[in-house]
Amino acid sequence: MKRYRYWDLKHYDQEEIKALSAKLGISPVTAGILWNRGLRDENRIREFLFGKKETYYDPFLMKDMRLAAERILRAVESREKIAVYGDYDVDGITASSLLYLYLTGLQANVCTYIPKREGEGYGLNHEALQYLYEEGITLVITVDCGISGVKEVAEAPRGMEIIITDHHRPPELLPAAFAIVNPKQADCKYPFKGLSGVGVAFKVCQALEKIRNPEAPLWEQYTELAALGTVADIVPLQDENRALVKRGMKAMETTSLTGLCKLLEVCRCYRETITTEKIGFILAPRLNAVGRLEHAQLAVELLITKDEEAAERMANRLNDENAVRQEISRQIFTEAEALLEKQDSIGPAIVLAGQWDSDTQQGWHPGVIGIVASRLVDKYYRPVILISISGEVAKGSCRSIPPLDLYDAIDACSADLVQFGGHSQAAGLTLQSNKIEEFRKHFMEVVSNSLNPEDYQPHLAVDVEWDRHEELTLSFLHELQLLEPYGCENPAPLFMLRNAELHNPRLFGQELTHLRFFADIGSRSCHCIMWQGAQYQYCLCNNVRADIAFKPRINFFNNLESINLDIVAFRMDMELHDYRRNSEFKETVLARLLHSGQRFTVFVNKNSREEKEISAFANVKIRHYGEQCESVEQQIIFYELPEEDIFQWGKFPVNGNGGRVLYILYNLDDLSIQKSRLMEEYPNRNHLADAYRFIKRVLQSQAVAKLDQLKYQAEKHQLRLKEHDLRIFRELGFFRIQGDDLMMGSTEHKQLEASPTYAGLCAKRDALLEIYHNSLRIACARIQSLRKH
Repeated sequence: MKRYRYWDLKHYDQEEIKALSAKLGISPVTAGILWNRGLRDENRIREFLFGKKETYYDPFLMKDMRLAAERILRAVESREKIAVYGDYDVDGITASSLLYLYLTGLQANVCTYIPKREGEGYGLNHEALQYLYEEGITLVITVDCGISGVKEVAEAPRGMEIIITDHHRPPELLPAAFAIVNPKQADCKYPFKGLSGVGVAFKVCQALEKIRNPEAPLWEQYTELAALGTVADIVPLQDENRALVKRGMKAMETTSLTGLCKLLEVCRCYRETITTEKIGFILAPRLNAVGRLEHAQLAVELLITKDEEAAERMANRLNDENAVRQEISRQIFTEAEALLEKQDSIGPAIVLAGQWDSDTQQGWHPGVIGIVASRLVDKYYRPVILISISGEVAKGSCRSIPPLDLYDAIDACSADLVQFGGHSQAAGLTLQSNKIEEFRKHFMEVVSNSLNPEDYQPHLAVDVEWDRHEELTLSFLHELQLLEPYGCENPAPLFMLRNAELHNPRLFGQELTHLRFFADIGSRSCHCIMWQGAQYQYCLCNNVRADIAFKPRINFFNNLESINLDIVAFRMDMELHDYRRNSEFKETVLARLLHSGQRFTVFVNKNSREEKEISAFANVKIRHYGEQCESVEQQIIFYELPEEDIFQWGKFPVNGNGGRVLYILYNLDDLSIQKSRLMEEYPNRNHLADAYRFIKRVLQSQAVAKLDQLKYQAEKHQLRLKEHDLRIFRELGFFRIQGDDLMMGSTEHKQLEASPTYAGLCAKRDALLEIYHNSLRIACARIQSLRKH
């Protein structure tokens, strides 16, 4: 879970929203959410919630659409061989399947072609076009690719015509294709520019059907495929995309596509509960996995087949491939983290490279590095480029943070590259292996000049602040469902609760990676789930108070509805991470924290043995217990068990400024170490008894003993005579010391407490033990309260 420094709460005019919600018959909260998303007109809101009278735009508003459609129909009628040439991601897979299914419905002589990610790469390539031509293909229709294929189109075999349908950002120089259908073309008058590749393919089918049946309503079959590709490609779920996805998710409930049915079964994804989240996190990864590891043609075959046995076999294979992909992702992520640990610090961006052996299928798989790059962006909030090196050629997957337009940043480094393409937040590139370091330096420089320090602090956009005394009801959440489907530019509304009291935190999941707890809202105790939140178990202790940001969900179990809160973020006046009962070595936790690149203030005791080693880190400021932090010191670590009583008003090192994060790393191991040290350094009855008996035994054989010789003899008997031992014995009169000579004294029985040295040292030892124990048992709530004084 990402930590957000800034929570941006949206506001609106209460009176205006109250009047608008009354007209619409919806709650002011729902009306306010829509208002802040730019929907401020009653008619526009009704269209958004309940749909437009005309669901789709005229497909012929798109530039070259009629030209392309008429050419395709001529090819169908004359039985020309047609190839639908797609991309290997879910958008390309679904676009290829949709157009293929439509054309086969017209009895077209059509096939699909998906290039292999490894070996061919993204988009058109000369070898593929030559192969298709030799197979008798005379018309190639690209879907979700082709807009940057200037060279490939120019060098296409004579006698082959190419129609490009794409949605990616067009370059300045366009391919000399027969037709280009792309709403993002500068002179294209199509009113909605946010279609996905499958969305454009869907519009092509609408145009084809409109020419064939001018009086019929606009065609809208296979919307389940359009929804699948649209959600997976993370295009804006607004306007026409919203209608496509809404209809597509409904169509999935009764789909007749055999392969999709089998995939839903294998994923245990129940048709009646399809959501954009399930598409994005369950279905899409399985379709993507085969394209990442092997050949995406298998996913197309699954979606177009009518053979149930073949569909089940292919669906299971996709599911297996996804499991393999997950394991490869974990391995690459671990290796990337290891590379980062070797760096002095994390700079303005992360650019890492790893070897890939296609023969042994070992190393940084070029089809998986994009997923890992996204995980690194989530963790470090930096633009990330991961590069897979295979011989002299390397391929990179790039992911960004919102303040940086990745396409523009890479374009500024294009002289170092063979080719690149993509969007503002995700891209791919190819370069010579010997150019990687040069490109890395150039890209780092571009990013450094493009971003300011505040750009590296993620912002959380909060839609609604909910009063914790107000009821959160199921009827309200049912109304909120009118805003679905959620996705890009129409996210699920985010709520916040201030000063919530959290109860009974527990880890759960097969690997205990998730955290659950309860929060009181009104009279209801709501079940809260923090996915991948295990790291915060040391922070969110029982009865702690925090602000929480959440997405409310309706949970349906055993025919009963309840409210769950998906926790997105939390914050405290001082975020306290308590590792005192943790079994993990504190050295390991410290290394992990310091490697994040953030600046830390680390507290140790005076004369600490570890101070020198810790202070060697460039991002560490050492302080001793008893000192006070300055306001600029935001990340604070209590590393050693304090020898001073810092947990009291006026002495606590962290003052009242908000936004602080405190990590308490000392633990019970420290207490054991300190107890052993105290046993060694302070008086101990058993030790004193042994020392007394030893000295007495020596003096029975000689009247006077030399102190140096006495200590030497004691060590030979595994006994260490300390200065305070002799001082205590002298104060009690047991022995007399004159210079370097020690002689027998009084044999009168006396209590050890009669020795001022013994009494003083015992009092000091006991005070230290009390400080140690108090430092380990003091409650988090009490520590939080000390910060306010």
